[in-house]
This record gives sequence, structure tokens and C-alpha cells, in this order.
Amino acid sequence: MVTNVSYALLDAPVIAGRGDDPVVGTMSHARLLEEAAAIGGVLHHLGVGPGIPVVVDLDDDVDAVVTALATARIGGVVTTVDDPAAPAVVVSEGSALSGEGRVRLVRGGSVTEPDLDWVVMLRAGRTDPAAVEVLDPAAAYSPERSVAGQIELLARTSAPYDAAELRGLLGV
Repeated sequence: MVTNVSYALLDAPVIAGRGDDPVVGTMSHARLLEEAAAIGGVLHHLGVGPGIPVVVDLDDDVDAVVTALATARIGGVVTTVDDPAAPAVVVSEGSALSGEGRVRLVRGGSVTEPDLDWVVMLRAGRTDPAAVEVLDPAAAYSPERSVAGQIELLARTSAPYDAAELRGLLGV
């Protein structure tokens, strides 16, 4: 068994032939996998890897789910609390989180340098999608939960999820 939250929720169903089945709303496992791997590739290039935090402050539930799964995919630690150790923050337009000393990936509106535009980065990430990082089950998924604990929590539920429900389960 691969101990990775993104793998458990996305890759495993795709491998099992359920790629077209809905996972969140009408979005399929395969589509969500494509987006999580693309954003994961971007985060990886921004310095996120195993044990490195990514701060998530997004208004949209689906965007928050994509970001959480992208972070988990590369072994990063998902958090909604500002962490100066995070090399990247993923935010909605208008977020008060500072990009000082780190990169802000911004979803929505007019994005100006040095911030990165979510839509542009999603397209760029598709050229180098992130592979799944195999993690120690005790590794942190979030400050509150281990990878194994998060996989266990998700295993007690089943797709398709409402976007807000999956966001809550993923802690973002």
C-alpha cells in the first residue's frame, strides 16, 4: 500500500478503473488527479517537499481540495495557519496572507507580480505533473494528523463527496 493521501483518494480509484466516477460533485477521480498533480508539480518547483508546509487560504471549496491533495501528493504538510517556514502560500484574491519571503499562488482576479496566477500555473503544472511521494505512515499530513490518520479518516467515507464535505475532511 502506498501511504499517501492523494494516492489513496485519486490514483488508487483510477488504477482500479474508476477514473470516470465522480469524486467531488461531478468532477471525476481522473480530472481531480490531473489538477492535483499539476498544482503539485508547481508546488514542488517552489520548494515544497516532504515535511514542508503549504499554507492554504482559499475561498472556493474545490480549489482548497485540489491544493490539499497537491500538497499531500508531494509530501507537504497542509495547514490553514500562517507558517513562516512555508515557501508558498495558496490564496484567494484579497487574502491578507503576506507573500514576503515566499511565493503566493493566487486564485482569482487580476494577479500582479511577484504573485503567481493559479490558472497560468495550473497550465504550466500540466507539463510537469507531480509524482506521488511515498511517505512514512507517521509523517505529518497536517499539524493535527498523520498521513495514516488522514487516510483512515477518508477510508470511513466514500465518494462522491460534496465539495464542502471533502474540504472539511481534508482540513482546509
